[in-house]
Amino acid sequence: MSLSLTWIRSEADAVPLALIMLSSPQLPLTTLREVRRHGFDYLPDPEDLALGSARLDGYSERMRRVLEAAVEVQRSGSRSALEERLRDVLSELRTTLDTADYNISNLYSLVSTFTSTVPATIVATLALVGGGAGAAALTLISVGLVLAFISGVVIFPWEFGTPTPPLRTYLALLAALPVALLAYLLHAPQPLTLSLAVGSVPAAVLHLHWSRRELKSLERAREMVRVASRAVVNPFHSLVREGLIQDPEDLLKPEWKGFARAATLGLWQVLLHGGYENLHKLEEYTSQILEFVKRLRSKTRVFMVYTLIEAGIVGAIYAVVLATSALFAGGGEWLSRAGISSAGLLELQQLIDPVLALTSLTLAAATAGAREGRPHLLTIYLPITAGAVWLFYTAASALAPSLFG
Repeated sequence: MSLSLTWIRSEADAVPLALIMLSSPQLPLTTLREVRRHGFDYLPDPEDLALGSARLDGYSERMRRVLEAAVEVQRSGSRSALEERLRDVLSELRTTLDTADYNISNLYSLVSTFTSTVPATIVATLALVGGGAGAAALTLISVGLVLAFISGVVIFPWEFGTPTPPLRTYLALLAALPVALLAYLLHAPQPLTLSLAVGSVPAAVLHLHWSRRELKSLERAREMVRVASRAVVNPFHSLVREGLIQDPEDLLKPEWKGFARAATLGLWQVLLHGGYENLHKLEEYTSQILEFVKRLRSKTRVFMVYTLIEAGIVGAIYAVVLATSALFAGGGEWLSRAGISSAGLLELQQLIDPVLALTSLTLAAATAGAREGRPHLLTIYLPITAGAVWLFYTAASALAPSLFG
């Protein structure tokens, strides 16, 4: 695994691992040894950590603090110091819960504006004063797409993001190929953008289902911890009676990911080794996490409205700018004397379909980064963004010439 992937993965796993260690009645490195094969196999061997020979290069600072705390507590032999040593990590969790939705809202507005509306305005100006408008549009929007991906990783707490779906689910995007071919054969306007809007629907359905399933998985994990923590005698019997599990091994299924996995592994440790009193702390943190995720998704639902508005603005800007070419039909000498040329308009006209398609991808990535914490889940929003850009551009193209008639 590359260092960058290790860092990203360890950053996402730091708090979940801390919660598992706090839930387990065992010493932390003993706990790590037992859960390592359940998604933590990239971490150093507990024996190497205990001996001090493990290298922590490449892991995030937060994960290093968790592992260092685990080693120190293991050597002292006292679990009572574990929560104190992990206090900074857990306080960061509370701080994140308090400030993340505010930061995400502000940064999303900034990123989405500078990745769509601003490039469209700059390109519109270039198209009227000279050549290079098409190339400038593709360059600016490509930079915006990169910015959308980076900001989605930076502004959204990585551990709270929707777990990445299997790569094979992205094969559904191949549906765009026959749609594109049909659009070209039928001479549909802007066939590339149209094919993204229609052809991405299967992938959007798959990934939307995945996103909702992961949220339900976290809800189910919290419910299991809640039932277990409130059990009068034996938590396992309560879980079976409620129909939540049939066997402790159900808690180890690979379907559990992220914080849901932390909750189920922590619960598994308690069922296996005792320490029922630890379940109350696990329930407290799991409930905080679930409420944060649900609150954030509720607040960011409005981002989809913002995306539609921006898609409409961008599509209309390009349509109106290209419609000004009608002014050159009668000669347009006065425009030439004013320094306005049709060369940029002609170049932009030739590249407008890729420009609109790339704009759709950028808006979708920005929205996915802000709502899902995973810009590569842009497939969920691509039908909306591409469809809106295509629709507004097509409608504005039909209406704009009357402005210059």
